[in-house]
Amino acid sequence: MKAAIMIAPYQIRIRDVPKPEPRPHEVLIRMKAAGVCGSDVHFYDGTHPYADYPRIYGHELSGVVEETGASCTRLKAGDRVIVEPAIPCGRCYPCRIGKYNCCVDMDMIGAFRQGGFAEYVTVPEAYAHKMPDGMRFEVGALCEPFSIGAQVVRRADVRDDAVVTVLGVGPIGLTALILMKRFYRVRVMAIDVVPERLERARRFGADVLINPQRQDAVRTVLELTQGEGSHIVVESAGLKQTMEQTIEMVSPGGRIVIVGLTNEQVSFPGILFTKKEVEIFGSRNNVGCFPQVIDFLHRFPEVADDFITDRIPFDRIAEAMDRSKTKPNEVNKIMLTFDDSAS
Repeated sequence: MKAAIMIAPYQIRIRDVPKPEPRPHEVLIRMKAAGVCGSDVHFYDGTHPYADYPRIYGHELSGVVEETGASCTRLKAGDRVIVEPAIPCGRCYPCRIGKYNCCVDMDMIGAFRQGGFAEYVTVPEAYAHKMPDGMRFEVGALCEPFSIGAQVVRRADVRDDAVVTVLGVGPIGLTALILMKRFYRVRVMAIDVVPERLERARRFGADVLINPQRQDAVRTVLELTQGEGSHIVVESAGLKQTMEQTIEMVSPGGRIVIVGLTNEQVSFPGILFTKKEVEIFGSRNNVGCFPQVIDFLHRFPEVADDFITDRIPFDRIAEAMDRSKTKPNEVNKIMLTFDDSAS
């Protein structure tokens, strides 16, 4: 099969490699659509802490079952499926208490094991979800990033009439914004330094747009809430500065959800923990969100149409990576297509 091998930062090559064979509990999937994630871009530029070369990345995936392992009973050849890429061990403490998204021995398709930037990928049968009839493959591949947003919304404990601030409206922040506006009566303030991202957030329902390069974000949030602060603050930019701003923006009794990633040390004024009795939650992967996200995107495929900004054939993956890296003002989500088909 043909596979995109990341051999070093900024070096990705299409090469012929052996087609994988499914183990008894796995299915072999012929790829149809694969989204380019921000983490894939960080593997590409060498900044991801788990970068390991050479490797086949790619974890936002959909395709068709080509072959099933001997122990598989739920799926059959020809089934159209969506891949849930995070595979927990089932034994560690987080797994035992139902927080398997925090598994300490996580096996991740497209990170720790070979991913879907290839013509075929093997996946445990339990982590391949059937696609609804009529769902396009490119819509199916969007379910993974939307599951991250769904977990954020769950962690935020969103209620009607809440004021929500989203710091960073790249793809993940945008998924959380979309789901909150679709399912709750909330006022959302979107913060980003990229004007095109703010405009996209507006199209998806953001009520207030704030560009920190033009106005003080903390002061603006406080002014627009008459000094009360935002009831919920979602940090999805992954920056030390924005993480530290969350506790200044959040209202007393409010909740902060951090889904962004950074290796830097982040600090908060200690008095505000007590004074505001603030709740701070991390958000990672998802716990059981795939079924609801599949149903949502099946019912509202127009969301996917507006979310995807580029469709590029798989063999032009280097171009896709470069565009995602260098054109944040133009690119929200690039979808790689296989066999010239995402339908």
